[in-house]
Amino acid sequence: MAIALFLFGLGVILVIVAPIGKKKNNRCSAQTQGTLIDIRKRYNSNGVLPSMKEYSYRVNGIEYRLKSTAVNPNADKVGDQCPIWYDPKNPKDALEYRSQSNKLFNILLIIGIVMILASLVIPVISIGLQNS
Repeated sequence: MAIALFLFGLGVILVIVAPIGKKKNNRCSAQTQGTLIDIRKRYNSNGVLPSMKEYSYRVNGIEYRLKSTAVNPNADKVGDQCPIWYDPKNPKDALEYRSQSNKLFNILLIIGIVMILASLVIPVISIGLQNS
């Protein structure tokens, strides 16, 4: 039963997160040049977490900052220049990496739905096996 609960919880998270990520990916359609200005290692009781990276970028003469733990293939050390994708209606809403396709978000959504369905089927199969 624990695996069913785990699958259900992870499925729900994916079903919620995938559409949010897809929407933000679509909103952040304008591009500007940014600079990686800080990298901070993060730790918890289980060890090292993904590094927190901070980027600086300008839109219409106004400087903005973006903090993210996402992996950016264009910037891995302080001072690296990289594209920053931002929402033209709200430039403080930005991404350091924008997917050119929504396939990933659609796949994550489908995986989430499958996990939820599997979490509902596993207990039924388990009960059937116990009764045989």
